[in-house]
Amino acid sequence: MDAKEWADKALQQKAALLNGGRGYAPIPHDMYRGLLPELKEKYDGQTARDCVLLYGYMHAFANGQSANAAYMWAFPNVTQIVADTGIHKDRVKKLVDILVSEGVMVTQRIPWYGHTKKMYLPLYERDRTKWASE
Repeated sequence: MDAKEWADKALQQKAALLNGGRGYAPIPHDMYRGLLPELKEKYDGQTARDCVLLYGYMHAFANGQSANAAYMWAFPNVTQIVADTGIHKDRVKKLVDILVSEGVMVTQRIPWYGHTKKMYLPLYERDRTKWASE
């Protein structure tokens, strides 16, 4: 899928949650009662905690401008993630990889002013399908 198709998928998930009577608050519920305990069983407590923090962080920084090609995608750089969350820079990639493997995030690299930029799409529902990242 290209970036627009992924964003459309996330938007459909969000709309389904909002229209299903669950309101806008399923994310904390799913994060702390579902994702966190599962990650803690598979990894260690610190890794689980940092994954949940990073997942919520990406939701908070998702682009909300629907006319923009990067709609629904977050694109902070590692330096910004580290400064904002306190997560060590050497852990960011590992945590993102875990979130992708758990089906709660998709990543892509896009051309960006002669370089590439990593984009993060935090999903609203967990998808058990193991997507390839990038």
